[in-house]
Amino acid sequence: MPVTIKANVKENIIHTKLLNQDDFAIFGTVIQNPAPEVIPSSTIKTLPPNSVQANQGTALKYLDVTHMKDYYGTAPSQRVANAVMNMFVCSSRSLLPSHDSNIKGLFPVTILERHPFTTQTFIPLGISPSEQDDVCYLVVVAPSLTPSLIDETLPVPILSPQSNTSDDNGEKLPGRGLPDMNRIQAFLANGSQAVTYGAGTWHAPMVVVGKKPIDFVVVQFANGVGIEDCQEVELEKTDKDICVAVPHLSRNATWKL
Repeated sequence: MPVTIKANVKENIIHTKLLNQDDFAIFGTVIQNPAPEVIPSSTIKTLPPNSVQANQGTALKYLDVTHMKDYYGTAPSQRVANAVMNMFVCSSRSLLPSHDSNIKGLFPVTILERHPFTTQTFIPLGISPSEQDDVCYLVVVAPSLTPSLIDETLPVPILSPQSNTSDDNGEKLPGRGLPDMNRIQAFLANGSQAVTYGAGTWHAPMVVVGKKPIDFVVVQFANGVGIEDCQEVELEKTDKDICVAVPHLSRNATWKL
């Protein structure tokens, strides 16, 4: 059952940024070709950073573009998780009208979810380079508040006696806490970008806002225990609902890693 909360926010209209790794780093990883202008060839003299040649010089292999994490070993049920790969076929969402001519429409945020014991990667499929700027989706995320009585029944990884917020590699986890709706952020991703949500990161379900549906392959771990696989928070409806302002899509936008 989702936890229901009232979002008392100072600003209820969230403006989007173009998805990029610098701004998204605290929430996860952006996956995209960092050097699309480089054509793989055995004659390349200088390789792009973090890449090696592969397939007899006909490919560039970028190493460790995202890190998949499985923290189910610390889950209360102790049920072993498996790596799973699912497909989500996501149609474009209807938007509320906006009086601002610069805004295509408003997307109301009514629910957030998190996967406390696993990362989750969304990979769009079948997008040609010519249409990648027209095929867009929202990435809506929020950091966690400090723990409270409301979320005490929601399990999260406990990684060491010294700290329950860092794994063995020093990677920070949000830990307990409901989403901080005053620090919610929204990013606009195009069809050439995949995204990994860090374990325990509060995020909205997938929101496609472009001109056509998007098929996503979704990679994560799961053990079949509902409250360990996915935790949800529903927002009470108010006269000041939180909405993401979706801009008109422009081919002049600069999409960067």
